[in-house]
This record gives sequence, C-alpha cells and structure tokens, in this order.
Amino acid sequence: MLVVGVGAGAHGARAILTYLDSPHRAPVASRTVRRRRGQSLVSTISDGVSALHAIAAKLSLPVQYSAIAYRLAEEADAISAHRDPRYAQLVHETAAQLRYLRFTGTVPAHGSTVLCDLGSTGMTVSVLDLAAGRTVAARRTETFCGDDLDHLVRRHLADHGVRTDIDSSRALKERLSDGGVVSAHDPDGAGHHVLTRRDFDDIIAGPVRYATMVVEQTIELSGTKPASIVLLGGGANVTSIGAAFEKCLRLRTVVPQRPELVSARGAALLSTISGATDQQFSD
Repeated sequence: MLVVGVGAGAHGARAILTYLDSPHRAPVASRTVRRRRGQSLVSTISDGVSALHAIAAKLSLPVQYSAIAYRLAEEADAISAHRDPRYAQLVHETAAQLRYLRFTGTVPAHGSTVLCDLGSTGMTVSVLDLAAGRTVAARRTETFCGDDLDHLVRRHLADHGVRTDIDSSRALKERLSDGGVVSAHDPDGAGHHVLTRRDFDDIIAGPVRYATMVVEQTIELSGTKPASIVLLGGGANVTSIGAAFEKCLRLRTVVPQRPELVSARGAALLSTISGATDQQFSD
C-alpha cells in the first residue's frame, strides 16, 4: 500500500512516497520543498504532495493514504482550511516521531526518553512517558537552530577573507557534519579559506553548550530519569552535536538514519488511522 507522509517546518516541507509496511526503507520518492519568501506553509506542503502524486501517477501506483505532521495548532487549522481534494490526516509531529521510533525499535515501550528536534529555526525538546505515550515536559528555543549555525560559518569565513552567501555556508556546514576538510572560495575566486571539522566544532561549541543546558533543564522540569536522548531533524546530522550531548548529559544519544525524515515517516505510518492526532501531544 502506497502512502504519502509529510513533515512540515518553518522553512518548508519534507514529503515521502513510501510503502506503509516499510517506511524505514528508502522511499519510492521524496521531495524537500523550501519555502519561498512570502509563500504560505500550506502552499509549500501542497507543492511537495503534488510532486509525489505526479510521480505515483507516472508509475501507475495509486496513493492510498496521506498524512501531514504539524507542530503548532495554527498550522493544523491552516492546513484544514485549505481545500485540497487530496485528503490527508493531520498528526502532531511528536506523535508521528514517537510512532516511527517505536516502529524501528529505537525506543522501548516503557520508561522515558527525550526527543530533541533540531530544526532550521529552533530546537524542540520533549520528554516523553513511553508507557503512556504522552509528553511530560517540553520546551522550544529559537536561540539554538540550524540557521544560526549557518550564519556562524558565514561569519567565520568572512573573518578569513571569504565572502559567501547563506546557502553556500549551509552547504559547507553539511559537508563538514561528518568530518573532513572543505575549501571555501569567493564567488569570483579571489578569497580562499580551508575549513576543518575541528574549526567547525569550535565555531559551534558555544551554541551547543547552550542547547545541552536547555535539554538538562527540561529533563529536571519533567521529574523523570530518561534512558536516552533521540536527536531528530536536519541538525541531528551534525555528529559533533550528538557527541556533545552524550558527553555533557551522560545519556545515551541516538541519531536515527535520516533524522530529517522521521516526522514524515511517522506521518506515513499514521496515515491510515482515522483521527490519528494525539491530543496528549498538543501544544
């Protein structure tokens, strides 16, 4: 059974076309749609879903169900108000994330865990009671986000005589996320600077320390003793963030494969369930 799952955020949407029984495998197709200036989130989601439906039609594979993971109630209201003939379930993103993590066995059925969603515009920390399937404590901060890390890279390069745009800085950050060395150049080739993984870790060290403090405070507020932290979102691909979390918080820190797709994959799993939005995760 072919389904569509969508994870939406401030900067756009990630949509996947996948089989219901194997969302953990490489999707049949996927689309990441960046939100254009002035474009609504609903329109961005619609662009991603339309692209996947077009691919499915070319393959003569009908899409049976669709679901969209949202974070804020106003996002759900806007999506509901949009008259799209392709009906889609609405599911809270934390419910979608937990569903997928349970499906893959990343989290157990009991105890508690911490989900840290590291997005482009902020970090959402949720401490979950796994047996009850509910959020015990949650906090969102916009002080630690992917966009700020991109700007830090850009500023570092400017200090070394290389002028670059934010998209290029983001691409360099992503190339450094797993290690190695990158060479940065001005668009005209005049400026040049070699950026190492160690340089990058030093650049982001301050914001990462702040992020671990936010997580620690949220755990204390919850009154629980979680067994692990699961890092989600595109920022989770920066391996030094996970290493810093594990060292500072002394908790096993897990990064699922393709952490930026966890919300979309969880939404796909919940797409067949009527009224799948779990009120225990509502903001």
